[in-house]
Amino acid sequence: MLEKQQVISDLRREFPQFLRRLGRWEDDQTQRFSMPVFAHFVIDQLYEHDNDERVRAAFAQMEKFLRDGSQEVRNLVGLGFLETLHNLASWKSYGSEAFVRFLGPETRRVWAGLEAVWRASVRLDLSDRSTLEAEVLLWRIVRQGLAD
Repeated sequence: MLEKQQVISDLRREFPQFLRRLGRWEDDQTQRFSMPVFAHFVIDQLYEHDNDERVRAAFAQMEKFLRDGSQEVRNLVGLGFLETLHNLASWKSYGSEAFVRFLGPETRRVWAGLEAVWRASVRLDLSDRSTLEAEVLLWRIVRQGLAD
């Protein structure tokens, strides 16, 4: 079963250009690593520069992490990478649908959950809810899907 440290190691090896953007890592790599920042990297530096091969490689890594990872790793991928990427892309002209072609079976399952939350949130009137309450709702729905 893959643990967080192995995920960091795999991404360091596969995407050294991401690490150059972060600067030199300190001894505590686990504390400094951020899947949401990696999602930004995939959009800004790979997808928007038409580097589909590297985007595909990033999604292949996420697929592996979801399939073989611990619960902590699955949460990192689902809530850190996929949710962030989905939300960021939703505000772009190409939309989140642009990434569907990169999904494998595991990432597709989580993505479907994110889409369901997205559609449900459009129908919900969350105007009387705090941002924290809305985030907690999203976290619970996605986390439940990751545990299945």
